[in-house]
Amino acid sequence: LKPLRHEPAPVTARPPTPQPPPSRPARRPRAMGAEEVQTVDDAPEVSGIASVEPAPAPEPEKKKRRNRWDQDEAPPMIPPDALALAPLGMDAAMAAALSLPPMPAGTPAGMYPTPIPGGNVDLSAAASAAREALEKAKRAAMFQRQIQEQMSKLKSQGLAAGFLPGEGPKARKLILDEFGRELDEEGNVVPMKPQVVSTLKVNINREKEARLKKILGLKDGAGNETSYFDPSLRTQQKFERQKRKTFRFLDSGELVKKEQRMVKKMQEKALGMDKEKEQQKKGKKEEKKEDKKEEEQKEAEMGVRKIEPKIMRREPIPDVEWWDMPFLKEDMNGQKRAYTEVNVEKITPYVEHPIPIKITTEKEVAEAAMMHLTPKERKKLRRLKRQERTQEIRDKIKMGILQPPPPKVKMSNLMRVLGDEAIADPSTVERRVRQQVEQRRKEHEQRNEARKLPAEERKAKKRQKWMAEGEPTTQVLAFKVKDLANKRHLFKIDMNAQQFHLTGCCIACPGVANIVIVEGGPRAIKRYKKLMMRRIKWTEDQKDDDDDDDDDDDEVTAPKLMDHCVLVWEGVVKNRNFKNWKVTHARSEQEARKTLADRGGEHYWEMLARHRDQRLDI
Repeated sequence: LKPLRHEPAPVTARPPTPQPPPSRPARRPRAMGAEEVQTVDDAPEVSGIASVEPAPAPEPEKKKRRNRWDQDEAPPMIPPDALALAPLGMDAAMAAALSLPPMPAGTPAGMYPTPIPGGNVDLSAAASAAREALEKAKRAAMFQRQIQEQMSKLKSQGLAAGFLPGEGPKARKLILDEFGRELDEEGNVVPMKPQVVSTLKVNINREKEARLKKILGLKDGAGNETSYFDPSLRTQQKFERQKRKTFRFLDSGELVKKEQRMVKKMQEKALGMDKEKEQQKKGKKEEKKEDKKEEEQKEAEMGVRKIEPKIMRREPIPDVEWWDMPFLKEDMNGQKRAYTEVNVEKITPYVEHPIPIKITTEKEVAEAAMMHLTPKERKKLRRLKRQERTQEIRDKIKMGILQPPPPKVKMSNLMRVLGDEAIADPSTVERRVRQQVEQRRKEHEQRNEARKLPAEERKAKKRQKWMAEGEPTTQVLAFKVKDLANKRHLFKIDMNAQQFHLTGCCIACPGVANIVIVEGGPRAIKRYKKLMMRRIKWTEDQKDDDDDDDDDDDEVTAPKLMDHCVLVWEGVVKNRNFKNWKVTHARSEQEARKTLADRGGEHYWEMLARHRDQRLDI
């Protein structure tokens, strides 16, 4: 078959259409197959005029059939498979115009008669319509092929996963444990990673900008900032921030060599060899300077310096170590070598202990000063410590180190904790709950008893609190008592001094003076001063006598001066003069002075002799 030509053959003349014979009835033109259509090139030509068979007379047009909704019937459509499978040599335009089936391949052109056209046909429009139909058919075939490939893939995947041919993949069962965690088929917990979604406005705007740049095809960074820069304008210069110090890497063995050089220098300085070395160093420095100058000249001549690998040189092992030098004798040349004799005089039975060097880099941590907290702060600190202890116990219970404690059942929460059990047998449950409450109370008392200090330690702690031996100074009180004839007053003075662990003495000298001297810590001294000045009623025996005197003397006079107990002196001393507490009775002033002089406190008696009450001057 030859390709179809779109240009129609030039027709110079057309013969008149012959009329059918009257005896033969007119019939409709039948639809012709693709085999009956001939190409234009194969048509016989006579003297340049195309031969066309005469067509029968046109029949009168029939009235178009309309459906019940007053719409025209759609024209018959050519199946796309027919156009897709039609050979290239077929006249597609004619097939489209006449709704003819495609001509099978390999069919001779003269097998079918030529079609009888019913009128003029636009071949270019028919060709474009056929081309579009062909493209649609190809596209439909491509879609069908893709669908078939996908279906075959799904079937192969299902068979590989172990599904039957009629079945498909099923959704996995959702298995949850008692805590709401997802489990797989084997019972393992499926790890769930929370999806982090940024809700900050800054990040949302940044994502929008990135999405917009991607859509518009823009690139990140300043594109043409230099095109808008004018170097002739004066702008404020911004100073660059100082760069951070980078790492300085050292070669292996560099610090060890530095340490060896320092040790060697100290050894030479101890042996007096540093002066000779200094002279040698000066000569070497001069030689090095000359060598450097020569090397620079050579480099200038050479132009390019060759990089050579660095060679590490080790010092040779000396004949005699520096610590053995003092114990060797000098040879004839005045040098100490390994083969010389050992100087026995230098060897002694004593062991040299080097002086410990104090490390200056580590600073001694100063002792933290004691902080005096307010009651509110102390309560808060105690509460926080208690919370930490409770949290530690909870963590141990979670890890399985400790057993969880049983529920704490009381009479108040009996019904809420036990529930049905309490309703079933209330008497038994109440008896058991009371036993548990009593057991908890006993355990609490046992813990308190175990936490208490023994009697001796408790006594020492109380004594330490009253004595305050850690204080750098000692407080002293000296009292002048008018009368100590009352045994009750003397008992209170003696027993309180012993209980407060005070040192000192009480000297009773009737007819001369009575003095009480006490030494101790600030807490005990404060209590004893309150006892002597306020608590003891010095005028208990004189009440009856004073009442009788008031009845006799009705005259109004000035109030009497209360001088039964007067504080002579109160102060601080560095060391104690008395080792213990003692009550002494003296017959005379000389005996009282001697008692105080033996303990180094004679000056207290002199204070008592010179004392004058300030209230007498008012």
